[in-house]
Amino acid sequence: MPETQDTNTSTDSDAANSQPTDLGSSSAIGRRLKAYYDDVASEPVPDRFMSLLDALDAAEARSKSSKEGN
Repeated sequence: MPETQDTNTSTDSDAANSQPTDLGSSSAIGRRLKAYYDDVASEPVPDRFMSLLDALDAAEARSKSSKEGN
């Protein structure tokens, strides 16, 4: 019986380096999601979130100082 040769010799790194030819709707969805993410990421942080972050920093500082005092 003749020995068959595996023609699928590509590795994961080969797949990562190759460009997809056409992903169809997946590619379109990916582009739209990236555009949406870029828009959201460029928006300023709301004041309410900044207040919450400041309160968290203050609570952490109090927690650290009380642990060091014990």
